[in-house]
Amino acid sequence: MRHGRGKMLWVDGGRYEGDFQYNQACGRGCFFHIDGDTYDGVWLNNKANGHGVYTNMKGARYEGQWKDDQQHGKGLETWPEGAQYEGEYVMSKKEGVGKYQWVDGSTYEGQWIDNKINGYGTYLWKDGRKYYGQW
Repeated sequence: MRHGRGKMLWVDGGRYEGDFQYNQACGRGCFFHIDGDTYDGVWLNNKANGHGVYTNMKGARYEGQWKDDQQHGKGLETWPEGAQYEGEYVMSKKEGVGKYQWVDGSTYEGQWIDNKINGYGTYLWKDGRKYYGQW
């Protein structure tokens, strides 16, 4: 059984470098996808679980909590053009309370359901206008 620190290589070019326990990625480690994406963080039973950073080759990045290979808990997601979301996720969807900032500087802070603005929140336009209320 793989147990301790090591490196596992896949035929397609992917690789994992990090901790193993009882033949599974468990502990700290980094997975390098063949497409250039990476996940560096905590693993449990061969899945991202705990705090980690996922970066894709186009420059998007998520840093935060993971559960069973999905964004779950609090995190910060940024995109190369400058937009960002900081808040809660449930199984890789924006859900709960969060703040999204668009490239033009406009922001929304409030409730999200299923990746959509939904519930009570505040939208602030770049020119200073504000809307407080239900969405």
